[in-house]
Amino acid sequence: ATHYLSCHAAMEAYGMGTMRNLPSPHPIFKLLHPHFRYTMAINCRARASLINDGGIIDRLFAIGGEGRRELMRRGGTAYNIHLTNIKRNTKERGVDDPKTLPGYYYRDDGLKLWNAMESYVRDIVNDFYKDDAEVKGDSELQMWADDIHTNGFPGYHGAEDGHGFPKQIDSKETLIELCTLIMFTGSAQHSAVNFGQYEINGFVPNCPPGMRRPPPTKRGADYQDLLEILPGKLASFLTISVGSALSQYSPDEIFLGSFPAKRFTEHKVQRYIQQFQKALDDITGDIEKRNKTLDVPYKYLLPSRVTNSITA
Repeated sequence: ATHYLSCHAAMEAYGMGTMRNLPSPHPIFKLLHPHFRYTMAINCRARASLINDGGIIDRLFAIGGEGRRELMRRGGTAYNIHLTNIKRNTKERGVDDPKTLPGYYYRDDGLKLWNAMESYVRDIVNDFYKDDAEVKGDSELQMWADDIHTNGFPGYHGAEDGHGFPKQIDSKETLIELCTLIMFTGSAQHSAVNFGQYEINGFVPNCPPGMRRPPPTKRGADYQDLLEILPGKLASFLTISVGSALSQYSPDEIFLGSFPAKRFTEHKVQRYIQQFQKALDDITGDIEKRNKTLDVPYKYLLPSRVTNSITA
């Protein structure tokens, strides 16, 4: 739910709404389009062979096909777009204070990236929209919001339409928050939950997808008991293979802060992009300096490792 539902499926909803409602010259299209690259394609592949009925996940995980479907139903009902709003989410979970919870590097690095993205988005929104009235009066933007609210995140099993995404955008601040959320979800959030899969799952006893029999309830279990409990050779091989495949970067990967398509041609926006890239360089320096002091460096949110979009 924190990976496919909150990242892959959410970004597909944002991407479809953008493609259907915003023309390519629209500033919000130009802002968000780099963060949808390959996402629909990788999601189609996942639905065809990974999370399909009888697919790899159904065969590997102890919950099986019906359990997977029930998990997605429950996750989809409870889902709110702000689960990937790191500012809101860490505060709501009470883990936003480094003094109370030190060493939470996802929070520390993620908040820096969120703030850099938010500043970049704010510059662009302020440049193209004079005030809230201009946001309200942008019919294409309002159709975009309505489509994502109604069709991208429809209510089912008792949930309301939108799952936190508004039907209309009535202010610049709302637009800034939503665009930052979309950028962060497709880049930093997905990189944080995706690219460590092989390191976590590659040693199967560390994170087995299922067990062949219940764990021992008394002391005295030996090596053979553990082997009989853990997944067999084929399941272990598939677990390692899937984790390795999903942790790979695309051969033509584009990383955060790179915009080879150059959709924005305005001189002011070029300056905003340079400021954003400078902020990412500063974040890189901070993370690398801290990682030198750690026995196990946290590298998943290094800007040079954060992909612009979901490609795996």
